[in-house]
Amino acid sequence: MEEYIKILLEQVRFEKAHKAIGDEIRAHIEDQAEANISEGMDKETAEKKAVEDMGDPVATGLELDKVHRPQLAWEFVAATLAVTFLAVVLHIFMSKQLSWGLAIQITPNCIVQEGTMFVFYSLVGVAVMLLLYLIDFTTIAKYSKIAGIILLALYFSSICWIVMENPDSLDYEIWQILDGLNSRVSSIMFLMIPIYAGILYKYRGKKYGGLIKAIIWILVCSDLLSVRDGRYSFEEMIIVMVCMLVQLTIAIKKEWIKVRKMPAIIFIWSLLVPRIVIIIQTLRIYEWSNEEGIFSIITSSKLFGRGQVLGDNIDLAEDSSILTYISTTMGIGVAIAVIAVVLGLIIYGLIVTAKTKNQLGLVMGIGCMIWLIEKVIFNIACGLGMRMVSQSPSFLPFISGGLRFDGLLASYAMFGIILSIYKYKNAYAEHVDISLRARSKDFGG
Repeated sequence: MEEYIKILLEQVRFEKAHKAIGDEIRAHIEDQAEANISEGMDKETAEKKAVEDMGDPVATGLELDKVHRPQLAWEFVAATLAVTFLAVVLHIFMSKQLSWGLAIQITPNCIVQEGTMFVFYSLVGVAVMLLLYLIDFTTIAKYSKIAGIILLALYFSSICWIVMENPDSLDYEIWQILDGLNSRVSSIMFLMIPIYAGILYKYRGKKYGGLIKAIIWILVCSDLLSVRDGRYSFEEMIIVMVCMLVQLTIAIKKEWIKVRKMPAIIFIWSLLVPRIVIIIQTLRIYEWSNEEGIFSIITSSKLFGRGQVLGDNIDLAEDSSILTYISTTMGIGVAIAVIAVVLGLIIYGLIVTAKTKNQLGLVMGIGCMIWLIEKVIFNIACGLGMRMVSQSPSFLPFISGGLRFDGLLASYAMFGIILSIYKYKNAYAEHVDISLRARSKDFGG
């Protein structure tokens, strides 16, 4: 049997699929051998007959090679590039239409149009997406605890100056360095979502101790992320907490953590959701503001075509208020269509994720897509006039950039992880070994 499997696997070029294929073929042969034994054959004859029934190992291996090779979700990539083109055209249009222009100062002597910068960062985003496609998503899970600790430690070190008793006493140059560090680390904190999926997978087989540790990760991460760029950003805290809660819920339902399912799920949601509600009620985080006449802008907009209010009157038209800008310059119908396109693309990402049989990839992918969906919801709310006290600018995934275009790059990075999950959808079995002792390659293909 083992010789048969060895010859078969030699025909399959994608080595990462060997274990899953070998386990499946071995189980099939053993099942058939047991059936043969029940019919009166001795063990050796039964196994030999089961192997013969499998057919020629070379021919079978070549057929499996066609199925278990790395795959690229071409339709998904094409849809993403189409939305990218739409967003680029929109930002170039905005740069030309607004009388005051949309410009970004790169250096004291260099000013570049926002539309040009958006094109550049969109191309960088596509490159990031394709780079993450090349990386095996299980590599993120393999080093998830180490990566999570390092990321949270970096973030804590970047915000510790904010909670100092007298931060204004800092030298200006030191303050600039610390603020810059916080900005850079903040831009990659979205990676905690795929990292958390790996952390949960490492708790597979554990009981209530694993559940408590999983909850602690949520609390620590969400509390740290409530401070962003020197300001409280409860949007980020809520988004991350909900993503992690959903991932933990799926992990419990998939029996990664061996606890009573329904009581545990009710416990984690009843423990953490009221925390969000209390913060909102206590600090009055959200304000529906009409300071910029946002309601009058929306009500004066037409279903299609230019409204009565000029786009020049909209603050942050390229980021938080991009839907408001689209509504007043092109029509509410166009804004709704843009939302539908973005949500449709994200739902497509969920469908692509669902095609994997690997549970780790499923939980990681769902977490990434929920993060994007929540970003869409918050940006819609911002477009309708909701303002969060001292928050960083919101963004609409793939359509607006966010602060320093970090939101745009994060959106493409999330899709890159989805492409990596799809790439290995036929390579990995339902469960995979992500221990540090396991053999792995960061790049596959």
